[in-house]
Amino acid sequence: MAAGPTSIFRSSGTLARYVIAVLSVVLALYLRFLMTPLFHGNVPYHMIWAAIAFTAWRCGLGPSILATFLSLVAVSYQLPFLPKTNVSQTGVVGMVSFVIFSGIIVAVGENSRRAMNRREKAEREASRSHLLFETFMDNSPGAAFMKDRDGKYVYVNRTVKERFNLLLLGKTDFEVFPGEVAASLRANDMAVLADGQPREFLEYFDQAEGKRAWLSIKFPVTDPDGNVFLCGKSFDVTDRIHAQEALVEAHRELEERVEKRTAELTTARDSLRDLSARLLQVRDEERRRIARELHDSIGQLLAALSMNLAALNRNPERLPPEMSRLAAESLNLLDQAIREIRTMSHLLHPPLLDEVGLDSTLRWYVDGFTQRSGINVDLQISTGAERLPQDTELAVFRLVQECLANIHRHSGSKTASIRIQAQDGWLSLDVTDAGRGFPSENTAVLEGRLGVGIRGMRERLRLLGGRLDIKSTAAGTTVHAVLPTSREATLR
Repeated sequence: MAAGPTSIFRSSGTLARYVIAVLSVVLALYLRFLMTPLFHGNVPYHMIWAAIAFTAWRCGLGPSILATFLSLVAVSYQLPFLPKTNVSQTGVVGMVSFVIFSGIIVAVGENSRRAMNRREKAEREASRSHLLFETFMDNSPGAAFMKDRDGKYVYVNRTVKERFNLLLLGKTDFEVFPGEVAASLRANDMAVLADGQPREFLEYFDQAEGKRAWLSIKFPVTDPDGNVFLCGKSFDVTDRIHAQEALVEAHRELEERVEKRTAELTTARDSLRDLSARLLQVRDEERRRIARELHDSIGQLLAALSMNLAALNRNPERLPPEMSRLAAESLNLLDQAIREIRTMSHLLHPPLLDEVGLDSTLRWYVDGFTQRSGINVDLQISTGAERLPQDTELAVFRLVQECLANIHRHSGSKTASIRIQAQDGWLSLDVTDAGRGFPSENTAVLEGRLGVGIRGMRERLRLLGGRLDIKSTAAGTTVHAVLPTSREATLR
């Protein structure tokens, strides 16, 4: 903004303003001298008031008082270089009137000067604020804009001008953007003005580099006169949206790959479980076949051989002493082999399990185990009067068989207890010993030390809908198993 006359005089030093006041008085006196023939010397103050008004308006209070004093002295006293004045015609009243009128001129001029100074200061502050505002908005990130209630742009920052390359000031969106885009922008603006609250919008524009997405934060502002304006800041989020879309697409592809891989793993797991179930079935059938072969084939051959040796040794006195002794020893060894084969056959697949059920088979097996190992086993069975399903009885027998074998091999316990109870379609089995436990190892390590038998039993129980838990401490180990005894229990 160009400096005004007042600002020019204000920028001068104090001495300069006093000098200007003195020069103004001198100029006024000189003009008075030139104009004396017109007034015949009867109005001695006619040009002085102009100098006083000028100094009061432009030079300030002090210089204007000095100008008044100098003017009064110059008129009242006849100076050699001034024309002779008939001051006697006005007398003291004229001088007092001059002073009073001069004071009024000085007061009015000083008041006007101060008002002008305040106005110029306000203009400078406004200009400075406007410059700071534009500097701030031009250097802040994103596009900034302001519209009036009719949708006309009243301000846009440098980003808007550079990115859109459009003349927006004084125009509406409909004058610079396609109809569909302008309608969307106007609808968003009206929603903000109606709510009176800031809102965020995702707005799209067709620009030189293609379709761009802008995140706009719009809010209403009311000026001191009550005029409502819509202000906003917009940020180009196209790259961010593209990155998010790429991330979503990558996430979707990853989910598809995970689902596909999960389906493959599920299929492989089901196949492995089917294979495991088939292997367990084949193993049970093979045990049954081997047990039957041992009992029906080898057992019968050994029995026939025993009968032949018994017949040969029926009259030992007819045989040589050495042959008679060998025949007796062979009979004893043969009887022992028959018993071992019978035991082995029964352990592979006890025929009692098919004939009389789980209760009698377990009691027979526990008695034999106690005789062979010296471990006292307390067996308590409560399964009811009805027979359990064949697969359930076989699974329980194999689990008891595996647990007692592990107690004999690893725990060093001299006692063991077996609790079997059937209730509400479920059968629970607890096998406990008082030997060395595994307090510092987890279940996976424990099963590894106990061998594949426990893992096989866990899989056998899973196929039947049951589960197996092992708890081991320094005081002993407990194997707890539960499995359904009916299809209805499995479904529950």
